Amino acid sequence: MSCYNITRSAEQLLDSYEDAAPSFSVHLYPDYWTLNNGSKFLYNNPIASILDDVRAHRIPVDYLELFDSARVPFYDGCMIVELLDYRPKKVKDPPLEKPERSRVALHPNDETLWANLCLMNQRSGNKFTDTEVLELEAQILLQTSPPLCLDPDPHLTRIANHTLRVSTPSIPISLKRKAAAITPEEDESDKTRRAKIMQFMNQRQNRSHAPRYFVLSQSNLFLLTFT
Repeated sequence: MSCYNITRSAEQLLDSYEDAAPSFSVHLYPDYWTLNNGSKFLYNNPIASILDDVRAHRIPVDYLELFDSARVPFYDGCMIVELLDYRPKKVKDPPLEKPERSRVALHPNDETLWANLCLMNQRSGNKFTDTEVLELEAQILLQTSPPLCLDPDPHLTRIANHTLRVSTPSIPISLKRKAAAITPEEDESDKTRRAKIMQFMNQRQNRSHAPRYFVLSQSNLFLLTFT
């Protein structure tokens, strides 16, 4: 039954590797955030999607190839992220001199499993056959999934589902903004920005579009953080 208690397993993982270096660290400031003390990123930057992954306790699948090439440490198939929050509770207060420090365990899912299989296939020169991929996936699932109950019982199923539901780590307040830091002006500005995105390249607007590649330059800064 312990394998169904996600919170307990996460706490055990963090306790087991308490003295180990984190996979990466995130520094949160009132107006920007940094990764491993690297370049500054705004909270509305597309790269800030990694904060949503941390908040949801899942491994950022979009950056798995980067983590692999940078040899970012994994612990029992999971990642340990250290959060250093310098943001004050009140908007007008200065940033904290000593941050609120915490650690979060990020877990794999079906998407990360598929991405890992693709990476392993690339390392082998794309020589894996369908049968080999299925066998490899079976071995990974055998080592990482909880044991199957081959004699199901309705009462046991209810207990397991209840344990899983109450033990799932609660999703913290958005890492991008603290609730107290959101002003009505910022909320209205965010609504306006989303409205513009919805109208992007709308034929009814009769506007021409010239592509820009600002996101690519931002991504290069992100890559330099791990190199």
